[in-house]
Amino acid sequence: MDIKQDKIDDLNAVISITVTPEDYQEKVNTVLKNYRAKANLPGFRKGKVPFGVVKKMYIDGVMAEEVNKMLVDSLYKYIETEKLQVLGNPIPGKDEEIRESLKDGESFEFKYDIGLSPKLEIGLSNKFKIDFYKIKVDDELIDKYTKDLTRRYGSIMEVKTVGESDMVNAVLNELDSKGEKVEGGIHNHASIALEYLEKEAAKKALLGKGLEDKLVVNPRDYSKGDADLAAMLNVDKKNLDSVGKKFELIIKKIHQVTPCEINQEFYDKLFGPGTVKTEAEFRTRLAEDLEKTLESDSDKLLVKHLFEKLNDKHKIDLPKDFLKRWLVLTNKDVAAEDIEKDFDGFVENMKRQLIENQIITETEIKVEFEEALERTKSLFGQQMAQYGSEVTEADIESAAKNYLSKNEESRQIYEQLMQEKLLNVYKETLNLKTKEVSFDDFVKLATGNNPKKGILDSLSNLVKM
Repeated sequence: MDIKQDKIDDLNAVISITVTPEDYQEKVNTVLKNYRAKANLPGFRKGKVPFGVVKKMYIDGVMAEEVNKMLVDSLYKYIETEKLQVLGNPIPGKDEEIRESLKDGESFEFKYDIGLSPKLEIGLSNKFKIDFYKIKVDDELIDKYTKDLTRRYGSIMEVKTVGESDMVNAVLNELDSKGEKVEGGIHNHASIALEYLEKEAAKKALLGKGLEDKLVVNPRDYSKGDADLAAMLNVDKKNLDSVGKKFELIIKKIHQVTPCEINQEFYDKLFGPGTVKTEAEFRTRLAEDLEKTLESDSDKLLVKHLFEKLNDKHKIDLPKDFLKRWLVLTNKDVAAEDIEKDFDGFVENMKRQLIENQIITETEIKVEFEEALERTKSLFGQQMAQYGSEVTEADIESAAKNYLSKNEESRQIYEQLMQEKLLNVYKETLNLKTKEVSFDDFVKLATGNNPKKGILDSLSNLVKM
């Protein structure tokens, strides 16, 4: 078997594999002999069917299967031996006709297109300067957090007219340009929290309205982005571009939230019975929880900015045409236009992964099994304690080992530990300039937008990677 590589450019190559009869005939004949031993045809005793008859019946399928096995095995061994850094998987060339009509005794040449990973050298050091934003937890932030929590744990009652901080449950019907309901169009129930509406005009349109009142609205004015809009209308996010801007909104229910009192009952609900007993202790505990949560956001923003800078610095190029073909072939249930639409995001994610992998290689970071086991045991122990389960250390260890034996499920544990180690590398290696900023300023840095009115809402997935 002859295998060679023809480089088209730095990012694309073709691997050619020539298969001769000497490569496949012995394996093919072995399979056919096994078929003969099991063959049970009318007119012949079992196992006594002439080899020629068996060969005539099964040669095409056996040839296709055995040659394909040989090709795949040889291809990936070659990639490993030559230490080729490939992206995606090799794509078979335009030789489908050959593959479907393999003739015994003939030689064949098969070609595979491959996408090559660009060569990178990151070399993180303290010469690399980057800002680290620490969010200031002040009284104003604690007050906002407290207000949100009292509403979350408050009481809800139905009212007849819409007020400033009410929740409106409504029906949305898609309308055409003439204001008529679209036959077979979007029809969905949605909840709208007035307190968190960003557009004042949208809020004013609802204020004072009552049950069964109707308005013509643009649902985009009542949502918090594409994901929220898609959920509101019950449509796929990818299809939002085709959604019209005119909808009928019919008010069905109005819920008024009355914040709960800040007392011992409230403290117990948040932190457990008797854990917090005074307002001072309550605010201290809130500050600690906020600092912990916001530290995680600060870390994520550091990583996001780092990868943006590294991407700009290295000007990473990818074999985009190859990757599009590979994505189409491996996602047959996804329309080609959808792949094209999401392709830029896919490319950016791949660039980040390449940078991250190179950093892991250069720093020789590893996650050992014992580390993953300890983390899993800790998580299992917390879960079992939460549900009041009485288990031994041996039970927890056995459950943890069983979990880690399942590759798909355990990958999250290893990935989490690796990300923690990478973060430590960044903090220990880079020249970080710590800047203390307000929560509102941090939200602007992280999202490019002003913060939502509710802090709890803003804290949800604040930093998008």
